[in-house]
Amino acid sequence: MNILVVDDELTALKHLIRVLNKIVPDAGIYQADETEDALTLCHRHEIDVVFLDIVMPDQSGLVLAREIKKIRPLCNVVLVTAHSQYALDALRLYVSDYILKPASRADVRQALANLRYPVREERKGLYVQCFGNFEVFYDGKAVHFGRAKVKEMFAYLIDRRGAAVTNSALRAILWGDKADGSEKQMHYFAQIVYELRARLSELGCLDVFLQSRDSYAIIPEKIPCDYYMALQKDTKGLEGFNGEYMSQYDWAERRIGLLMRQIEKEKRE
Repeated sequence: MNILVVDDELTALKHLIRVLNKIVPDAGIYQADETEDALTLCHRHEIDVVFLDIVMPDQSGLVLAREIKKIRPLCNVVLVTAHSQYALDALRLYVSDYILKPASRADVRQALANLRYPVREERKGLYVQCFGNFEVFYDGKAVHFGRAKVKEMFAYLIDRRGAAVTNSALRAILWGDKADGSEKQMHYFAQIVYELRARLSELGCLDVFLQSRDSYAIIPEKIPCDYYMALQKDTKGLEGFNGEYMSQYDWAERRIGLLMRQIEKEKRE
């Protein structure tokens, strides 16, 4: 279990970390006293639970909770504050729990025992997150790509779920109106393909990638992915969907409608 504690009050921050170390000594515990640092940690690590102070100097903790949910839709947010008037706002955010300062061992233990999203065992191997921001993980750690367009190409192939995508179609996604088929752009695109293959090869996952003379695809059956699991029957995968899908890419917005229709269908059945 990975836990992040966010509080600008150093005394409260250290107190809660001491309590957590006693209750869950084997957990990975991270700390942040600024919202930007908290978001960075959520990008870098697969955070399961965030204990978050509501009153922060640079940004409201309620706003930060929404930002964290975009990055980690299945992250449990536990609000910790001295101000009980925020309870209603907290409930509207569908947080896991709400406890008052100073956080007692009993309150923290109860919050961890009744998490909204039970913490699963750490995933081994490749795992792709589409809900919220698009992220790729290997053995629970974020995979970093050398170029943003390498990551975006992989994201688009994931979105297509095994359908082959041509060279020109991918360039249109990556460059938009600036896709011109020039020799310089074609050379750059070839570098992107090479770097994606190299990164997957480093992870021992090159077998998920298919390349023919002028098209590219992935093998969805070989890729554990929240989006794929959500589309399967008899699963609860859509519980992790909060209306955000690959949110850093404009072209991904069209997929949200499909997911919303799937939710409505399941509600009727």
